[in-house]
Amino acid sequence: MLFSLLILAIAANPQQSMPTQGLLATENIDCMSSQISAEQAQAHYALASAGKEIEAYNSVQDFVKACRAKYGWSDIQARNAFRVSIMDGWMLTDGLIENIQKLGDFKPWLDEYYDRNVLATEQQMLKDIFHSGKMDEDLSAAGYPAADEMREWAYQYFEWRGTLAGIEDDFRNGRLRR
Repeated sequence: MLFSLLILAIAANPQQSMPTQGLLATENIDCMSSQISAEQAQAHYALASAGKEIEAYNSVQDFVKACRAKYGWSDIQARNAFRVSIMDGWMLTDGLIENIQKLGDFKPWLDEYYDRNVLATEQQMLKDIFHSGKMDEDLSAAGYPAADEMREWAYQYFEWRGTLAGIEDDFRNGRLRR
C-alpha cells in the first residue's frame, strides 16, 4: 500500500526537465546536474551570479566525490561538470525557454539552427550570422516573431548554447575559465 502511494506521488510530481537535457554532447558530463533539482540549480546560479561559484560547488561535494570516483575526473573536470547545473539554473531563473515556447514550437528549430550554423564551425559563426542580418532573416523565414524582445530571447538562447558548448570544450581539454 505504501509503495503504491509512493509511485503515485512520483507520477503526480515528476522532476522538472532540465534545460540542458538532450543538448550535451560530452558523455557523462551530466553526472552531477542530472542529480540536482531545479531549485538547487537556480540557487547555484544565484550564488555564481553573486561571485560565489566555489560556495555553490562546495555545497554538492557528495555529488562531486561520487562522479569523480565513478569517472576518474580531475577537479577541473568536476568543476566544469558542475557548471552544467549553473547553466540549468540560468535558464530556469530567466524563464527563457518558457518564453520561447509560448511563442510556438520554436525551441527545436532554434536547436537545429544552432547545431547547423554554429556548433560545426565554432562560435564565431554565430557572431557572423548575427551581424550580417542572416540570423534575423532566418528567424523571420521560420515564422519567429520580429518584436525586439522576442528576438532578444532567441539571441540569449544562442548565447546560452554557446556558453554550454564552451563548458563542454573546457571539460574535454582540462581548462577552467572564469
